[in-house]
Amino acid sequence: HMISQEINLLLRDTANLRNSAFISFVGSINGLGSDTIRVRKAGLDGFDLMETPAAEGTALAVQDFTDASVDVACARLGLRYDITDMASMTGFGGADIDPFRLAQSMAGSYEASFADKTADAVDNFTTALGSTSTQFSVDDFFAGIFQLEKAASNKGAIAPFCALLHPVALTELQDSLRNETGNAISYMAATADMLQAKGQGYVGNLLGVEVYKSSYINSAAGGYNNAMFGVGALGYADGIPAGLPGAAQSMAMGKVLVEMERNAISAITRVIGHAYLGISVLDDDRGCLIKSTT
Repeated sequence: HMISQEINLLLRDTANLRNSAFISFVGSINGLGSDTIRVRKAGLDGFDLMETPAAEGTALAVQDFTDASVDVACARLGLRYDITDMASMTGFGGADIDPFRLAQSMAGSYEASFADKTADAVDNFTTALGSTSTQFSVDDFFAGIFQLEKAASNKGAIAPFCALLHPVALTELQDSLRNETGNAISYMAATADMLQAKGQGYVGNLLGVEVYKSSYINSAAGGYNNAMFGVGALGYADGIPAGLPGAAQSMAMGKVLVEMERNAISAITRVIGHAYLGISVLDDDRGCLIKSTT
């Protein structure tokens, strides 16, 4: 254990859509009086067509105003580490693992948890394309675009669109792109770019769709629940604990409030982080699942 003084971080996936246009921030529950934020939706600005009266002077019929709402509920997220005094005192110092390094690490855990909750949220799209028995393909990608363009009785979802793919599905899409020959897809510069090796998170734009890779995409019935959705399909609410009575030491690490608790009789320092988060589908018409085999 003393051969190297560097901390070699294990592979982790902290890329998410929190700061993108594809997930709307609907507010904070701090001081709200409730753990749930109700998002109101209204049929305005062209949702209803104007009537053509049968004759001049004919009274207009009453148009029912179209409205709806979606609730976004926040739930507690938490993470606890215990570190002994022996572990702290024998460290190399600097960036080595100590209570403060563990506290800093919790900010990254929140970002990873946000990606995980996003994958859980897209599972709630009711429209499902593709198949759990076949690999993800260019045809599936087009099917997702076509679905969003004709959504809501052909009104169409608001572009740009986003594709959230499991890493396996992304490699299958890359393989499918390789097999496109002598057509518009094969000659696109975006196709060549998509075939390059990809890291975490954002991997490029294909056919006007922003493509992201996420290892947190869920599997069900032998397939991955990949998704494609437009702006306004998903929304999130959050909360940050503040003014904790009785907390000996606390600090804010982004959206996470970290406390340190001392167990003196055991020579252990507890590092505890809490955050509050909820992600929900705001408009089911703006998104769809694209299933592919595992």
